[in-house]
Formats: sequence, structure tokens, C-alpha cells
Amino acid sequence: SKEIETTYEFNLGSSGSMFSVKAKRDISVYSFALNSNLRGLGTVKIYTRAGSYINHDQSREGWELIYENDSVNHSRRGKMTFLGNLAKDIFLPSGSTQSFFVTSTNGLVYMRGSEEFSIYQSDEGMEIMEGI
Repeated sequence: SKEIETTYEFNLGSSGSMFSVKAKRDISVYSFALNSNLRGLGTVKIYTRAGSYINHDQSREGWELIYENDSVNHSRRGKMTFLGNLAKDIFLPSGSTQSFFVTSTNGLVYMRGSEEFSIYQSDEGMEIMEGI
């Protein structure tokens, strides 16, 4: 297993974040960590869908709930809140795009991006795109 980290710096926040991942080879996504706005217990939900989130960011249609936990102990801003394993691994064949929507009742913090869908972070297996 391999981990790819984006950033724990922040200058913005919201209740959720939507972004896409492009597979450069066959990969599986099995866990997430987040950067929360508030410490303490809260609810986290993660949804996914094949392809882009464009034209799917205002509807639940086509999104699959892959993680739900109402007792996540959120760390402070700038520190990793590890969520543990998803309900199932999400397999991405090489060349495919998968979108994710991560929400937290404690809020999420992140850095302002430069351009939606530009590559924010990558390694030999995937590209994480800037989202909304």
C-alpha cells in the first residue's frame, strides 16, 4: 500500500470537498484522511462516482456512499484526521477518472486552488485534481 498526501496547510474551509482522481495505472483507493476545521466528534461521509463530478455536483444521483461514521474524532486544523478503511476498496483501472465527495459536520479546511481540474498532486499511480 502507498500513501499520497496533499497538504495540511489551509486558507479556506467548507462542509465538504469534491475532487477527481485520475489513475495512471491500476490502483485501489481504500482509505482517506482529512484536515478538519473543528476538533472533536463529528460525522464524516464519503461518496464516489465513476468519471467527473461535472454536472453531478448538485445532485445525489449516481453517487455511492462508501464511508459513513458519526463518531469520528477530528484532530485540530493542520493535523491529519485518519478515517480508517472505506466500506469497500474503490478500483480505478489505468486511464480512468473517479470522483469523490468528502463531507464533515466539523468542516474541512484546505488551500485555495489555482484552476479546477489542474493536477494538484501526483505520483506514479495517480493524479489528484483540484476540485470544488
